[in-house]
Amino acid sequence: MSQEPMDANAWLKRAGEEDEQDRTEAALSAVEEALRLNPTLAEAWRLKASLLLDLDQTQEALQTLEQATSTLPQDPGCWFERGAALVEEDPATAAECFARVQELDPDFPRVTANLGIALLKAGRSEEAVRALETAVTRTPEEAHLWNHLGEAALALHRCRQALDSFDRALALTPDDYVLLGNRALALCHLSRPEPALSCLDRALALAPQEARLWAIRGLLLEQAMRPDEALDAFDRSLELDPRDPDTWSHKAQHLLGRGRTEEAVRCRRQALMLSGHLKAWGLCLLDQANSPVPGSELRCETDLPPEAIAHRYLADLAGQGHQVDQSGLVDGRFRAALWELSPEELPT
Repeated sequence: MSQEPMDANAWLKRAGEEDEQDRTEAALSAVEEALRLNPTLAEAWRLKASLLLDLDQTQEALQTLEQATSTLPQDPGCWFERGAALVEEDPATAAECFARVQELDPDFPRVTANLGIALLKAGRSEEAVRALETAVTRTPEEAHLWNHLGEAALALHRCRQALDSFDRALALTPDDYVLLGNRALALCHLSRPEPALSCLDRALALAPQEARLWAIRGLLLEQAMRPDEALDAFDRSLELDPRDPDTWSHKAQHLLGRGRTEEAVRCRRQALMLSGHLKAWGLCLLDQANSPVPGSELRCETDLPPEAIAHRYLADLAGQGHQVDQSGLVDGRFRAALWELSPEELPT
């Protein structure tokens, strides 16, 4: 390329040109030079974050956007990009970013829609409904916004509003299996299992490998008093996605209702572990060569923090007659080891 740019705007222009040619690393170097010369270039901050995301450097992109909003707290674009980058990982903070955009520029494009989606993901369904109701009046042709409005309404048990929203979405995209599944779920909440099953059959014809649809089918068949088929549907869902805690929980409830308590307890335990409410731990004593001491191995499932688990383990050893000093050394030569197990490492 010709001579080196002399000012920040020229470096920013070069970064854009390099990005257009898919030379991401060169574009990143150029935009960093632009920011070195002028750290108040909002467009440069946004481009740098975008380039880092292209390079799968998500944390670096988030740090860049945080620095951008700190450097330019009055720039709505930087707050918007930061919210967009955070919406999956940290929807609560994303919602705060979008709310800040609204304060700075109430007419900023798509901010109300994005705020509604972030609030929904953060579990703030009442606020999400309000934001999404506004968003769909502005862009009623966007099916995904009607879908999100339906999801937020369903979370508040406003089942008829949810059904109306899913119908509006399906009028725009009639062969969307996600929307069909959501509509079936709304019908389930309205105690209408037969039309719900018809709707779900359409969804499964489009996506037979979608685990969530089979889980919904299990709920519908349970409501339709077809318990064996319901259990088969839950099992099929778990074959496709064995790490979904909600499906394990639904299966546990179903089994409990059929009097199969022992199986229900195992399913409930799996649901708790997969949702992070219950964790599985392995413990043992290690000798001076870092080898496990035979007979000291222990596995447990608990919601206690690791420090409390280790303290209880050492207290139990002391209660069995072992000498445990203040540093945690056992019998003067062994030390305790603790590690987290995956659910697959314990029998189901």
